[in-house]
Amino acid sequence: MTLTTDWLAALDGTNALDGAIKYSLHGFEHEVDSSDAAGISFEDADQVRAFVSYPQKRNFEGRFWLSSTEEHVPFESFWERAFLATLDRTGTARSVTAQPMWIDWRNPRRSHAPDYFVRRDDGSALLVDVREQSRIKPPDAAKFELTRRLAAALGWDYLVFDSLPGATQDNLRFLLRYRDPIWMDGIDLTTLPSSGSMSLAALVRTLGDATHSARGAAYALIWLNRARADLSRPLSMVSTVHFGSER
Repeated sequence: MTLTTDWLAALDGTNALDGAIKYSLHGFEHEVDSSDAAGISFEDADQVRAFVSYPQKRNFEGRFWLSSTEEHVPFESFWERAFLATLDRTGTARSVTAQPMWIDWRNPRRSHAPDYFVRRDDGSALLVDVREQSRIKPPDAAKFELTRRLAAALGWDYLVFDSLPGATQDNLRFLLRYRDPIWMDGIDLTTLPSSGSMSLAALVRTLGDATHSARGAAYALIWLNRARADLSRPLSMVSTVHFGSER
């Protein structure tokens, strides 16, 4: 792997691969050159940075249950929780680790701990930073760009999760309660339309045989993306839901 290709050229004097990655696995600390990190199971890594608590802290932290991976994943802001909820809906993650590594660039000295490492079901990797767009300062943007170049060199995808349109975050928070498979009891998915659209109210009427709640089943279908709705707008009974291939 070469450090001289154009897309790895220095940014602010820093080459994306000229550094080391520090991580902890089962309590044992490790350090490797950045160019040798592609094969490491960062999805099994320990969290390298503890969340700091202090009086009047504005961020909200906790642990998010990913129904798709059946594991709790730490978050330290509503934005990180929103990312985890968005990821959970895709159903593509095999394992997720928070703050799995320190990236230390050598010249000039700078460090960064990405927020998440995601191992997908197909074996591919996604490295993630979460920061609301309005809070990304020039030094942050430089680190994110270096991280993107590093991830690309290692064959990983990279995402800066920095925006959610309209009411998306509120809708995701509302839909979280409908992740439980129990809401789908009594629902025969083969009876759902293969294409077309209807109002959410009409979908609720269609699901009248649901064991627990037709409305709950309808929201569960939206969470599962079996019925697609525009989450950037507030969900209501007059919202339109779509079936079949993406519009």
